[in-house]
Amino acid sequence: IRRNNDNNNVSFSHLQVREYEVTLGDNPSVSSGAPLSLGWRYNPNENFSSLDFGGATSELPLSNPQTTPSSPLSPPSSTSSSSSKPRRSRSELKLSDKEREKRLVMNSSVSVEDIRNMLHSTRVTQMERKQSLQDFCKMEMMKKRQDRMLRESRLRGRRRMGF
Repeated sequence: IRRNNDNNNVSFSHLQVREYEVTLGDNPSVSSGAPLSLGWRYNPNENFSSLDFGGATSELPLSNPQTTPSSPLSPPSSTSSSSSKPRRSRSELKLSDKEREKRLVMNSSVSVEDIRNMLHSTRVTQMERKQSLQDFCKMEMMKKRQDRMLRESRLRGRRRMGF
């Protein structure tokens, strides 16, 4: 790592990007479909290509379209500067439930039964969270009513005493 203090640039002498397997996740915050997670396995025999990033040459692995279709982690396919490519929006980075399912089916260690079980577990957790939020809101409303009634009773007591 070299740092140039004049314009606060950082450059790297070597860059290695790993693509990890996509596997079944356990995050119940997914909007629909099965959640994804990165597994521990990666390809140790990565193919490298020299790409130019803003004047500094770095090594990046070539993605394989058969193993990672339209992967948001895949490096750019052209040798143009990364600053010339527009940054993708948050919605462009989201995967549809169909795309997540397609990626899971490609993973031989994830069965259809595993996906079904996780979908059920995810729905149960989402319903529990929704119920918990509703219970919390009810408690907050009751607390506000109780506080208001207490303030009103104190005001009435002060009026009776002539304050």
